[in-house]
Amino acid sequence: MGGCQLKPSTTPLGGSRDVAPAPAKGAASAAPPSAVVGALTPAEQEAVEQAEVTPVTPVTPVTPVTPETAPEPAKALAPGAFQLKPYTAHQAWTRSFDLEFALKVGPGGNVDMKMVSHQEARFEVLAATNGAVDKLQIEYTVYTSKMTVMGAGGDSPEELAGKRFVVTFAQGKPEVRDASGGRPPQKQIDSVEDDAREPLEMEKALKELSQLTAKGQGDFSAAGAVALAGGEDHDTKVSRASARLQKLTTGNHNDKLALLDLGYTLTNAVDDKTTIEVQVKGNLSVLDAPARYQTSTLQGPMEIRSSEPGGMQGRGTVKIVTSYKY
Repeated sequence: MGGCQLKPSTTPLGGSRDVAPAPAKGAASAAPPSAVVGALTPAEQEAVEQAEVTPVTPVTPVTPVTPETAPEPAKALAPGAFQLKPYTAHQAWTRSFDLEFALKVGPGGNVDMKMVSHQEARFEVLAATNGAVDKLQIEYTVYTSKMTVMGAGGDSPEELAGKRFVVTFAQGKPEVRDASGGRPPQKQIDSVEDDAREPLEMEKALKELSQLTAKGQGDFSAAGAVALAGGEDHDTKVSRASARLQKLTTGNHNDKLALLDLGYTLTNAVDDKTTIEVQVKGNLSVLDAPARYQTSTLQGPMEIRSSEPGGMQGRGTVKIVTSYKY
């Protein structure tokens, strides 16, 4: 689920994260946070850094719940539903990640900044022992981003686009190498390590989901909710994470569908003085059929803060959509 750092894993049951005002990194890994700051021209950067921002409070419409629209109560499923199968060599899955955000920065919050990012990644287990991943290959087949400032903009280059990496797990720690066996730049290593931790987070999340579906409903533990958000890393923290199994259904072919409510706060340290925080809520659906499929949609307010006088600051909204196909 996945994602922190507003990179792809910004989401559930597998993900990575990187808050890219560009998640990477679950709550899930779109573009790195520096993408926003570094996408401006020197003149735009100076204007933004000197700006005093007027807070913008997003307004979310509330739909009243009536007897007709209230969700049906969840019914318990037979034990074993949604259980994670042991990993095996050559097992593969794909992840699709879309992130978009809109910020207001500058004097009086009158500088509009927007970004749209799309990533497609392929994961393949190269070696496994007793169901655990020993070596994992991750290929970023598609990774595009477009930044717009005051209506003008263009493509924003993504370092991972078209690249393939091999991650070896030694005593639980991932070691990243590029396709030729060399050591990639540290920035790339950080992003790939986040994605490589997905299988472990997924295992935690599916274990709790399986237990809850056997009961029919219930809240995830704090650790389980963080796992659904993609887990934490050295520069990304997940707080106020909560998740609840809201609905269960069984299809004509005995395929099972779980609908979860999910919400969390993701805080990413861009550098020593700049922090990005997002507060997202939404839902996650997991289809347990011959193959598993899961998708999540999360959105909410986003804020850039600086501890340095005159530093980059801004407020806006973010939306993250992540899908996994196994």
